[in-house]
Amino acid sequence: MTRRRLLVPLSAAAIGLAGALAATVVLHAAARDAVDHIIHERLAGAGESTASLLAGVSPTAERLRDVMRANQLDGAYVVSGALRVVADATGTPGRRADLLRLDLDRWRRALAGAAGVGPGYALGGLTVLSGYFPMRSSTGAVESVLVLEAGQLFLATRARISRALVLGIALSVLSGLGLALAAARWTRAERERGRAAAEAARADGLARLAAMAAHEIRNPLGVIRGTIDLMRERSSAALGERDRAALADIVTEVERLRQLTQDLLDLSSDRPLSLAATNVSDVLDEAGRAVEASFPDIRVRREGADLPAIEADAARLRQVFANLLVNAAQAQRAGEIAVRARATAADVRVVVADQGPGIPEGAEGRLFDLYFTTKSGGTGLGLAIARRIVDRHGGFLEYRRNQPRGALFEIGLPRVQSRTVDREGE
Repeated sequence: MTRRRLLVPLSAAAIGLAGALAATVVLHAAARDAVDHIIHERLAGAGESTASLLAGVSPTAERLRDVMRANQLDGAYVVSGALRVVADATGTPGRRADLLRLDLDRWRRALAGAAGVGPGYALGGLTVLSGYFPMRSSTGAVESVLVLEAGQLFLATRARISRALVLGIALSVLSGLGLALAAARWTRAERERGRAAAEAARADGLARLAAMAAHEIRNPLGVIRGTIDLMRERSSAALGERDRAALADIVTEVERLRQLTQDLLDLSSDRPLSLAATNVSDVLDEAGRAVEASFPDIRVRREGADLPAIEADAARLRQVFANLLVNAAQAQRAGEIAVRARATAADVRVVVADQGPGIPEGAEGRLFDLYFTTKSGGTGLGLAIARRIVDRHGGFLEYRRNQPRGALFEIGLPRVQSRTVDREGE
């Protein structure tokens, strides 16, 4: 479908370019023929009138120069039947005619009484147009030939026509390139719109599936958790250490599944935020303690002074910080995770930096895409949901490569929410 859409504008561009080029060439040919006809007629008229005026009169250089100026010619001279120059507007008479400059066939025909006009010799990149006209004596006999040469001035119109052809072809090519560029941009935009529509449809379908799965899983999880709590209450004295540890493991897995269902619900719909004055330092400490409990070899080191309270949804922020810290702990496995926090007049900034292997090359651009993950067994939900939560608070969540190794995530949260943030119950 995309190729077919691409062929339509490209075909239109090619047809438009071909049509423009064809029209330019045809118009040039017609204009050139018309100009050539006019030039030939003009030179023929000048030669015939000059030969008639000089009939029976001895030609002189001055008279030939007058003819040159009047008709914008490049040369005018008279050649006798013995190939001697009788008179020359720009040269010395009496010399033998230059055979490289003279067209002997036209000269002979002119001596026989037939005038002729046609291309003469080439001078640089210019072909001189020559006319040969019989010169009659007082008795009417043809004794010499008048030769007129039309060069740059006389042929200026033809040169302009040639330049117009080059300009027309250039404009046609530019128009074709413009059409091709417009077609390429249109095709790219169509491809992007199609991809966005497909992604939106896929996301909508997955969101519906996620919502259904979350609702179907939550009820059994509640039953399992309630049963475990009841077993602990009724049989705590009879349970051995291994049994209590096994129940604790089950509770941990139940909580993990409960968090997954919460992520699925966040994915399926943007639930309204429950905004209230929130101590970000307390939220960070809670998330840090939870990660340290889950990862015994990890320590969360918080740097910076206590942060001011901001207007936020504390539970959602805890989910964001917990997600980033869990990712850092899974990447680092052991050691310290640095959490640096500071406040500005407008917002609160929190940086989570680990010393793990970092994000693979080429993955940074898709890091926050839904379902994209670099971890084996990952769901690709955590960072996407975390950014959505931060965005809905009017803040930002960005990734930067840590130096010399590891990953660094920075969160910015406004201290006061704007009116556009959706609140619970509104």
